Amino acid sequence: MSITRLISFIAIVLSLGLVYSNITMADDSPDHIHDQDMGNTEQSETMDMTQHDHAAMGHAIPDAAPLSGATFTSETVGLPDATPTDTVILKDGDSYNITAAYVKKQVGNRTLRMLAYNGSVPGPIIKAAQGSEVRINFINKTDIEQTIHSHGLRVDNRYDGVPGLTQDSVPPGDTFTYTLKFKDAGVFWYHPHTRDDYGQEMGLYGNYLIEPSEPGYWNLVNREIPLVIDDILIEDNQIAKFYKDFTNFALLGRFGNEYLVNGQDDFALQIKKGEVIRFFLTNVSNARTYNLSLPNVQLKIVGADLGKFEHEIFTENFLISPAERIVVEAYFKNTGNYQLTHTQPDGRVTLTNIIVTDSETKPTNYSNAFAVLRHNNDVVNEFKEFRNYLNFEPDKKLLLTIELAGQNIDHSVHTHTHTEEELHNHSEHAMNSVDDRSQYQPMTPTEAALNTIQWSDPDQSDSSHRTPEIFWKLIDEDTGKTSMDIDDWVFNEGELIKIRITNDKNADHIMQHPVHFHGQQFVVLTVDNLPNINFAWKDTVLVYPGQTMDLLVKMSNTGEWMAHCHISEHLHAGMMLKFRVENEDGYAIGDDYRSNSQSEMSKNLH
Repeated sequence: MSITRLISFIAIVLSLGLVYSNITMADDSPDHIHDQDMGNTEQSETMDMTQHDHAAMGHAIPDAAPLSGATFTSETVGLPDATPTDTVILKDGDSYNITAAYVKKQVGNRTLRMLAYNGSVPGPIIKAAQGSEVRINFINKTDIEQTIHSHGLRVDNRYDGVPGLTQDSVPPGDTFTYTLKFKDAGVFWYHPHTRDDYGQEMGLYGNYLIEPSEPGYWNLVNREIPLVIDDILIEDNQIAKFYKDFTNFALLGRFGNEYLVNGQDDFALQIKKGEVIRFFLTNVSNARTYNLSLPNVQLKIVGADLGKFEHEIFTENFLISPAERIVVEAYFKNTGNYQLTHTQPDGRVTLTNIIVTDSETKPTNYSNAFAVLRHNNDVVNEFKEFRNYLNFEPDKKLLLTIELAGQNIDHSVHTHTHTEEELHNHSEHAMNSVDDRSQYQPMTPTEAALNTIQWSDPDQSDSSHRTPEIFWKLIDEDTGKTSMDIDDWVFNEGELIKIRITNDKNADHIMQHPVHFHGQQFVVLTVDNLPNINFAWKDTVLVYPGQTMDLLVKMSNTGEWMAHCHISEHLHAGMMLKFRVENEDGYAIGDDYRSNSQSEMSKNLH
């Protein structure tokens, strides 16, 4: 690695700050306060996850070494109370102030020190029209450097919020103005890109809801409701401590033991009988993938990260990984009590209670429209040439992996239903695909795929694994270059680039990875050679252990951008790369900043 690349890599890392059935069964600790449903004994035995023993595979199992170092305070004295989340409607040309600051927030019977945008967790819901442009005046009233990354928005590169690459970090007490152009319709979100692990866990996140410019883009519904899903880790009645100089939970990511929907541990909805509701769901958890369902309510998947699917589908459950969004409609035909649940093989948790009642004022009846699965010809036509790329060789090949040579790590409590021994088996009976269908349908994986997921870390066994000892890697399989040492991902504006991503089944630890590309949009072409039958624009996608996925990325937005795993701790453990999109003259937006950013990079080394 050259000195320049090394400085760039260190600078950005330092700037960043260093299910199919049922969630982890609660123990007797007061930290686990959500009601858990284990179902019947027969089902629990059938779905029991195998504890694979890495000690038997030659890995030593040491006592976890305690961590030491300066930590962020959990003090709440003198902090203002968190306030309810506002919905703000911005018109073209409007300016709006967003302030990041500490608050105290009541979660259950605990008073927690948290971070908030404009005093609320989540931050304000910002509504705007597709095609409009607004200015966000960001004020940093925290004690650490900050930026705002507008996740999924194809913004001008200068406003992407990546310190050392697109802007300088915003010091405590300082400000920065972001100009945001809303090119796409749908649900997006904003969060820090400095110590993401700390900022997101502590409450720095909020939604953008962008109204389509095209009439009739979405189905007619009675209401639209955003749902922001999170989990936080509570220890000793406080959010578990964060270290100032490194990131822990670096192997698995920080799994929480308390669940929040729209910032509340007891979020509930009142709905009228007969209503059709469109839910905009966002997963803002650091590490957890959710397998969501609404038993006894018919669900229809209509949209992904960046807009509509080609074809709507009915479903009983769907997956959403960290940073993904999904648009789902639900028809509440009957009165009663319903629950939005997250399920995985060893337990179930209720996230939201929904009470459906009769009303003297009957809602407009959209049930007939709900019963029809739309085939969106406009989306089909937009993608009609894309399937020509199914048999093309990839332009780039990326391996997601980790090496733990010389490190004593106890994997015995890191559970998947498929053991790593099975995934490492190269015999003719080895699992070549985690999907046993003949075609791939997004967001609705098979049981075989779900069985490969790292669902939780119930004993917080990962708490002592820290950066930089843990180093997750993105490896260019053609050049062998790793993560931020990759320096030849340079593309032309307007190109369609096929990228093959393989989640290494021979890695020293196997785990799913939600991969996010900044500033662009892509479709999933194939999964394990199975053609995707239902395209939609995305910016984040979950790659399961052992899986190979082909993406077709539309390089429409010039600049230098990040691609990374959106498990926050994996990002800080090195699972990121930089790519460049330039015009025909070799220019990319933001080049003026980068030509003068060496001082920022040097500053971050100290």
